[in-house]
Amino acid sequence: MSVLIVGAGFTGSVLCRSLRVNAPELTLTVWDKARGAGGRQSTKRNEEHSCDMGAQYLTHWKSDTFFTPYVNLLKSTNIIETLTGNIINAPTKYGGDCTHYVARKGMNSTSKYFLASTHVSYSSRVSAIKIIDNKVEVFNTDGRSAVFDAVIFTIPALQLLEIDMGECMSPEVKENISKIQFTPRFSVMCVFDEAPQYDWVLKYHDDDLVRFCSWDHIKRSQGLDPTLLIHCSAKYAVKNTDVKTKEEVADEMVAQLRQLYPELPTPKKIIPHFWRYGQVYKPYNGSPGFISLNESPLVVAGGDSFMSTSNLSMCAQSAELLSEKIRAAFNIHSNQ
Repeated sequence: MSVLIVGAGFTGSVLCRSLRVNAPELTLTVWDKARGAGGRQSTKRNEEHSCDMGAQYLTHWKSDTFFTPYVNLLKSTNIIETLTGNIINAPTKYGGDCTHYVARKGMNSTSKYFLASTHVSYSSRVSAIKIIDNKVEVFNTDGRSAVFDAVIFTIPALQLLEIDMGECMSPEVKENISKIQFTPRFSVMCVFDEAPQYDWVLKYHDDDLVRFCSWDHIKRSQGLDPTLLIHCSAKYAVKNTDVKTKEEVADEMVAQLRQLYPELPTPKKIIPHFWRYGQVYKPYNGSPGFISLNESPLVVAGGDSFMSTSNLSMCAQSAELLSEKIRAAFNIHSNQ
């Protein structure tokens, strides 16, 4: 029995591990349109520098007992470790009983860990699906196709509207998906030959162009070139999405950075990135955890687009709900 998981981000990767443990008889395949794992936990790297471009750290509240086993697993395998650097002006939501963790090899290493032993095809963007003889034929934008017994989408839900779903998406579901809202974000990676020392590693600013800064090489204790990651505010990103290019925005953000920190030297390299689908601002109606697009053969969609809150714990919760749905569809009993 073959299952295709579309999306190699946190939801898709946790789903892979859950199925490997609880349904080893399934043959798992993952397709992702990007060149590497992680989704919104993307990490750019080369020999001289490395930088988390999206999620900067993993936060675990002690009251979140569901997420505790995942955090403990990542800690025990040295994927994550406690963030020791100073955070200035952290949002008030982090004022509770929580711990921040960083991934020394980059935030996308968390997804890579959960994807271990799973066949993953990167640069594979799904363009259409078609139901044929109780199976699902899935096409990618390169014109190739493959047939599976079930297909699970874990991508940002609005991307489902870019796929020809055939008869698998009713007008009502399509309308509900179209109402999901994400906060976009522009980020810029600035690489220096050398940089001044500061009393902070991460800092939040009351500034739309430079809302957040992170000294990535210090945060992850990497002996690479000094690298500063800056994010704009969600408000600024919404205003400038499809209005300015990421390069134009990067110029404005770096100029404002120089106003805030005039002692900084000129970056030797500037790498901009645009996140059209950052965090979920308005989830799917009712936050059901996942939605079924077709029962037989099984086609479902999950992820934080279908949860009440957008964070890694909710991604993992959606993954486990998807795992239960898949096992039920194939009449597989859990090994746990």
